Formats: sequence, structure tokens, C-alpha cells
Amino acid sequence: MAKSATKTKAASSSRAETRTSDKTTARRKPAKQDFGFTLTPALSKLVKEMSATAADMKPPADAIALLQADHRKVESLFKDFEKTESKAEKGKIASKICLELRVHASLEEELVYPPAHEAIDEDLVDEAIVEHAGAKDLIAQIESMQPGEELYDAKVKVLSEYIKHHVKEEETEMFPKLRKSDIDLKELGTELNERKTEILAEMANG
Repeated sequence: MAKSATKTKAASSSRAETRTSDKTTARRKPAKQDFGFTLTPALSKLVKEMSATAADMKPPADAIALLQADHRKVESLFKDFEKTESKAEKGKIASKICLELRVHASLEEELVYPPAHEAIDEDLVDEAIVEHAGAKDLIAQIESMQPGEELYDAKVKVLSEYIKHHVKEEETEMFPKLRKSDIDLKELGTELNERKTEILAEMANG
């Protein structure tokens, strides 16, 4: 009886280790995504520019530093959009905003939210996932339009406010909890950096 219990315990432990190993592998090597949009020549150029910039950038100190850098970049782009009067320039900036947000959302959903869901407040992560879905819907609408069309500027403005709210919740609620968790943020930052390069390559070859 004792021997059988020992075998059962060992088998259970082995299965748990396998699940942990599988989960780590899945987190580090996500399946190729369907990004739900077609690259135009202009977007293809943007992808190449972003890929070159990512390759030249110094690796972030940790995952949160990378995510915050993405936040600041998009905030700056929204400000540039508001300042310009040129329709052509508005189109370029809006395309870059949408592209940056698509990549950023993919990174968080693949590599940040799954471990965060286990390590911190589940409701907080679930809300962030729902907010991503709403932002993606608005992004798709903007990408299907041309600068100067009715509601184009309004939709970019609403997206800006939407993202501002989302960023505030992440940076004031989620990120502090992640720093207190047992997640290795430095390792996760390296994974995010590598995956960002992969996503851009997938988009380019898409």
C-alpha cells in the first residue's frame, strides 16, 4: 500500500513538472498569430522601420521597462497626430499608432498576462484583456478608413483616451503588483524583446 502511494505521488509530481515545463515552453514559443490585417506597402515599410529600431535598441532592464517604453512611444505618437493638420501625415501617424498597439497587445497577451493571471489579481488581468479587445476593434475601424473621412479623427481621439485609461490602470495597479510577485521580470523582459522581433518578422512575412 505504501509503495503504491509512493508511486502515485511520484507520478503526480512528474505530471506536474511536465505541465510546468510545457507551460514554460508555450510561453516562450507562442504560436504564430493571425494579426487580422493586410500589410500595405506603407505598412510594410513601417514594420521594417520598427524591426530595425527594435534590433538597434539596448535590451530593456526588465519587462516593465519595455512595456512602459512602448506606452511612452504611443503617447508621443498620439500627441503628434493632434498637432498635425496634414491628412497624409495623419494617416502615417495613425498607421504607426495602430501597428505599435497591435505589437504591444500581442506581447502582453502572449507573455505577460498568462503569468500575471496566476501571480496577481485575476480580475485586473481579465479587465485588461477585455480592454485590449475593445481597442483592437477601434484599431480595425481606423485601419479601414482614410484620413479626412467622417469620424476618422474622432476615432483616433477616442482610441487615445481608451489607451490612456488602460495605461494608467496597468502602470498604477498591475505593474506594482508584478514587481512584488515572484515573476522574473528581467528574464521576461528578454523574452518580450525577442518576441517583439519575431512578431515584426511574422507581420512582414504575413
